[in-house]
Amino acid sequence: MRILTNLIPFLFLLISCPSFSAEEYADQKVVYHINYDDPKRISATFSNIANHINQLGEEHITIKAVIHGPAIKYFIEASHDDAKQIALDSLRLSNVQFIICRNSLDGFNVTREDLYEVEAEDVVQAGLPEIVHLQQQGYFYVRP
Repeated sequence: MRILTNLIPFLFLLISCPSFSAEEYADQKVVYHINYDDPKRISATFSNIANHINQLGEEHITIKAVIHGPAIKYFIEASHDDAKQIALDSLRLSNVQFIICRNSLDGFNVTREDLYEVEAEDVVQAGLPEIVHLQQQGYFYVRP
C-alpha cells in the first residue's frame, strides 16, 4: 500500500505533464536535394517526404525537391512507368513541388517535355544555386 501511495503522485504528474505529450512541431519549409540515380534511394527519399508531411500535416509544411544530375532519369522514365507516375503524383497531391535543373536537362540532351508532368515554372537554370536561394528564404536543407 505504501508503494501505491508513493506512486500515485508520480502517475498524476506523468499524466498531467505536457512534456510527456506528443511533440508539436512549428511550421516547416524544407528543400530536399535529390541528385542520385538509384531508384531504391529515390523511393526511400519519397517515403521520407511522405512521412514528413504525415507527421506535420500538409497545412504545416512546404516542401520543394530540387532534382538535378542523374536524378533527371527518374522523371524521364516516369513518362512511361505507371509506378513512378503514381509516386510523383501522390507527392504532388500533397503540394510537393519538384524543381528541375535546366543544366541537367541540357546535359542529358532532353527537354522538360521529355519528363513526366513538368511545367515551365518548375524549371530553374541551375539546381545548386536554387537550393542556396531556398535556404536564404528559410528552407531547411535535407539530403537523404
